[in-house]
Amino acid sequence: MMMGASDQKIKNNTAATFFIVLYCLSTVLVPVFILNKLIFVPLFLVSITLFFVRPAVTFAPFLIMLIFIYGFFLGVFNGADVDLGKQIVFGSSALLLIYFINGFNVDMSRAVKITGAIFALLMCGLSFLLMLIPGSSLGAELLNYYNVNELGYYGVRNFGGLQMFMLHHRSSPFLLVPLSLFFIDFLKLKKFSSLFFVIVILTAIVCSASRALMVMALVALSVLYFSHKSWSARLLLIISATPALAIAIAYIASETSMFSSGEQSNSIKIGHLISFFYVIDWDMLIFGKGLGAYFFTEGYGAVVSQTEITWMDTIRFFGLPLSAVLLGTLFFPIRNIPLDSLSVSSRLIMLLYIIMSMSNPVLFNSFGFLVVLWYWSIVMRGQKSPVAKVQSIGE
Repeated sequence: MMMGASDQKIKNNTAATFFIVLYCLSTVLVPVFILNKLIFVPLFLVSITLFFVRPAVTFAPFLIMLIFIYGFFLGVFNGADVDLGKQIVFGSSALLLIYFINGFNVDMSRAVKITGAIFALLMCGLSFLLMLIPGSSLGAELLNYYNVNELGYYGVRNFGGLQMFMLHHRSSPFLLVPLSLFFIDFLKLKKFSSLFFVIVILTAIVCSASRALMVMALVALSVLYFSHKSWSARLLLIISATPALAIAIAYIASETSMFSSGEQSNSIKIGHLISFFYVIDWDMLIFGKGLGAYFFTEGYGAVVSQTEITWMDTIRFFGLPLSAVLLGTLFFPIRNIPLDSLSVSSRLIMLLYIIMSMSNPVLFNSFGFLVVLWYWSIVMRGQKSPVAKVQSIGE
């Protein structure tokens, strides 16, 4: 009887993991396709069922959804972008999958690594095809498919004196998480396969030409390496890395416009911030203007409902108090957050991802909610039933 029950649990876990990986892949690779919705609906229904039939570990998904719903109706009252509001409200329902993930002990770190590995391999393959054989019919067909479905951007990005090849998929920021997980595996287990995927994902990140993503990737690898070494190794790293970092920053500052306020991307973001401070008032700070509220930004020279600066928009939408509640709920979905090294590493990765969202809209969308689900699955492990219990990230 016990062996039979154990075998059934393993089968259930295997099937649940397969569907979560399938959902992650469809969400990251082709978010605009109906496949994503077809996989999501049964997972959502099972999640709701588990919430009612088993003790709930957290109410964080409902709290976040309530904040978004409040913002949506406030936005409707204020004449905001209803389509954007619907998109974010329905997208946030993905957070309810935490009940499915915990209920079937799904290892989200493994699912994220599998998704990230396949995603990076595909992006590297397409990038090399376009760079090495630019006139190939296969490359043209794939690029046409990529552009028609608005999966991202292709071209050359110019940072003043620095020009970079760019194949930026809209889900590229997601790669920060699997990159960090593979690197932790390499530091702990010294597996060649983990190092291989670190290199592959780094290559895909460089090909994306996303400045924020490249910087956060470098910071994540440095801090994770630092945190997994002895104090003597940390001291040696600081002594050796500081001059190299200073030289690199000096070169970038003098030879490129990457840090210049006149650089196009920087200029747009500065314009957003200036316009935000023009329109800010007590009503906005306390209650917000509603999800998808319009405002004129000098960055685009137009009236828009959303910018690249996620947390500025969050304050515009919901006000400062609810924005603080939203941020706190993302980081602390349960009352007692574990303090072991696994949770500390996860919080670090999540913190870097949220910092990246300050200059890029990478949090309140389909792949951003995947990152939140991964983080929640880690910090909720070991809680009272039902929760996933894992020993190390991605093992």
